[in-house]
Amino acid sequence: MSLPLPNLDDRNYAQLVEAAIAQIPVEYPEWTDHNPSDTGITLIEMLAWLTEMVLYRVNQVPDQNITSFLSLLKGEPYKLPINLTPDQQQEQLQAEIRQTLSQLRQRYRAVTTPDFRHLILHEWTHQANATDLKVIRVKCLPQRNLTSATPYETAKSHLSIVVLPQQTEALTANPLSQNPRKLFEFLDARRLLTTQLHIVTPTYVAIALKTKLILNDGSQPETVKKLAEQELSFFFHPTNSGNYWQGKGWQFGRSVYISELYSLLDKVEGVDYVSELVLKNVAGETVEEVALMPDQLVEFNLTNTDITTIVQVGNETREI
Repeated sequence: MSLPLPNLDDRNYAQLVEAAIAQIPVEYPEWTDHNPSDTGITLIEMLAWLTEMVLYRVNQVPDQNITSFLSLLKGEPYKLPINLTPDQQQEQLQAEIRQTLSQLRQRYRAVTTPDFRHLILHEWTHQANATDLKVIRVKCLPQRNLTSATPYETAKSHLSIVVLPQQTEALTANPLSQNPRKLFEFLDARRLLTTQLHIVTPTYVAIALKTKLILNDGSQPETVKKLAEQELSFFFHPTNSGNYWQGKGWQFGRSVYISELYSLLDKVEGVDYVSELVLKNVAGETVEEVALMPDQLVEFNLTNTDITTIVQVGNETREI
């Protein structure tokens, strides 16, 4: 697809003649004979014919001008090879136009937070080497310096980028095990001059759960317990949350609410209702909510989770 050119003047011969004749009463009222046999009308028609040819030439952009425009867009001189036929030159010129426009549409400069996110998740991912930092999720926090002593106070001109590496085995202490320097250099070349970048990994907030589940008749306690553990693991997972959070993992900075956990466990297959649920924060305090900061995710560990299944036998209950 070639670059569409503007029509600088689309008037044709008939319109030019009509416009000129309409101007006669204004310019020379004494001229009243407007028949085609009149010498003046013949002259107008001849001039309109010549004007139409000139207008056609106005709408044509020579190849030399196009190559000059391409040189400006590419940032380097561009010339058509002289050893090609005119048809081959036109074909190569159109191909060069398509390639140049395609390159111009690629996002290079990072100004907004979506720009940084796009560059990291797409451009950086495609060109990163095996030893470079591989990123699966990004959270951009403008006007924040998470490397300072007061990370959550407003810091003008600063931008903190929280990156979640693909290798997330050590969730509690997840350092930048792969080389982040190249990622910083990649973004540093694309940022605005006044933007100060900081690349960090998420901080994980540990929680503990204790719950008692009353089972439906005929439910297998061990099966229900495994299903509950699986749903909780998906619910808090940083990258693969199954049916939760569109499968992209727990949202950065999203608080944990005990009401949501009641609803989650109540929907587990085989559970009649949740008789008891205790949520504890990192300090071991029983809370209704665990608040997270914008760069934080949840650290969920089954070793900190106590799920008791209770089977009802007649009027008696039995914990398993």
